[in-house]
Amino acid sequence: MSNYTIQEQFNQYLDLLNKIHNIGHDIDASINEVEIKDLEAKRTAFKRRLQMVTKNLVDSLNKMDSRYPIHNYLGNRTTYLYTENNKLMFEYH
Repeated sequence: MSNYTIQEQFNQYLDLLNKIHNIGHDIDASINEVEIKDLEAKRTAFKRRLQMVTKNLVDSLNKMDSRYPIHNYLGNRTTYLYTENNKLMFEYH
């Protein structure tokens, strides 16, 4: 169980997804083999951390036993986070 709020955990989740995505672009743009290996190692570390953050988020949502609303101000919509069979799920409204 995490000491962070669900919102903070979700923010970490999104931040890590973004970092992994950006490293993928950096790898595609690199020509230097050493730089590529370093970026791949960094991406692997971020993926491991993402798994831990996701597990903590799922545990927190399971404990809460309800859907957690997150408002998307850009899209003016609400996304609900919940778990199903110990998997993180999203529902958009």
